[in-house]
Amino acid sequence: MGEQEFDKLLDSMPRIAESINAFTSKEVQRKAFDALVGALNISPAGAEEVEVDLLENNDNGIDSESTTSDSFSESPQSSEAEKKRRKPKPKRDWTAVKDIGFRPEGKTSFKDFVEGKQPSTIDLKGLAAVYYFEQILELEEIGVGHVMAAYKEAGWRNPSNPQNSLQATSSRHHWLDTSNMKAIRTTQRGRDFVEHDMPAKKN
Repeated sequence: MGEQEFDKLLDSMPRIAESINAFTSKEVQRKAFDALVGALNISPAGAEEVEVDLLENNDNGIDSESTTSDSFSESPQSSEAEKKRRKPKPKRDWTAVKDIGFRPEGKTSFKDFVEGKQPSTIDLKGLAAVYYFEQILELEEIGVGHVMAAYKEAGWRNPSNPQNSLQATSSRHHWLDTSNMKAIRTTQRGRDFVEHDMPAKKN
């Protein structure tokens, strides 16, 4: 390396060091060094010792075998792996159950039942629906989809979050047991309310 090339390299060394230290892989650092030295039109043969010193004095202390951020190709791969590790949230199925007989032979129809009980709030509607399925249709498994079918049959407006509304009814009034959302049941308190306090008495 000539004196002029050496001076040019010496002047550029702080910026070269700053640039290559942005990478954590020594392999990538070497490639960056060669590219920067080449851009200065300095022969690589004369710059080899400087390159070795620069890389050995690099305080990152990370070797190329253990790095994950050395290249432009690994970031998309790690991002893709991260996406695969994320478990998708299970979809909530609030679709109304079909093929329910709301006019059972020899029993009160659901429309007649709610006409008599006159549930006026979201809590009372949920309670009336579960009570009807449990006590009149005698279903063993009552889910959110069953309650949605009752809403549809009665022409009621669906709650924005049916599952949450049933759980809130359980929490507020203890009329329902929602510990198993696939087998919602009325409590004794809930059944007593339907049988003795609905419809609400007018003052």
